[in-house]
Amino acid sequence: MFKGNPRKPGSHSFENIQFVLDEERMSRLRSNWEAKHTSTIPNDRDATEDLNDEYMIAHLSSDNMTGLRHEISVLISMQILSIQADGRISLAKGWEDRVPHMMLIEMQQLWGTEVDTNNLYCIHDTIKLSLEKHWEHYEDEGWQRVEEDDDNNNDELAFDDVEYQLREQIFAENYYNWVNEKSGMGEFGI
Repeated sequence: MFKGNPRKPGSHSFENIQFVLDEERMSRLRSNWEAKHTSTIPNDRDATEDLNDEYMIAHLSSDNMTGLRHEISVLISMQILSIQADGRISLAKGWEDRVPHMMLIEMQQLWGTEVDTNNLYCIHDTIKLSLEKHWEHYEDEGWQRVEEDDDNNNDELAFDDVEYQLREQIFAENYYNWVNEKSGMGEFGI
């Protein structure tokens, strides 16, 4: 279960990737993509920088290094993301209804508009505002989808926080047991 995933309990989706994909690199990647699709390659291009950019993307998408490619694939299979005809990744229609409980918890604790005022996690405002508009959290109970039509409000919780905390605890225990079995208690080979 844990063998191929580099993420550990307590790490968060796409954490720290913002520090690698700065505006200069993103600008080069955009121009490279456009050049490949328009067959107009400028003469003043630095092949070394192009190669470094390509290498960085390969590194970031590697399942062994970040798990980013796997997470994107999962988000596509959950119909939260979709691939456009030009190869770009975008939010799928109605994605707010399909977000997992984990994403709502992370939003509440880490990157929501009230928590992460400096946007350290680089979550686009479209995602933050849309989720905060479509989901409501009831303290120590769970999450309920906000219905636009007040006459059809459903008092039933979509996600129960107690159940999530239990699943999270079981996952963490299983992970630490796997690590201890793999490398020994405290990595001393016991």
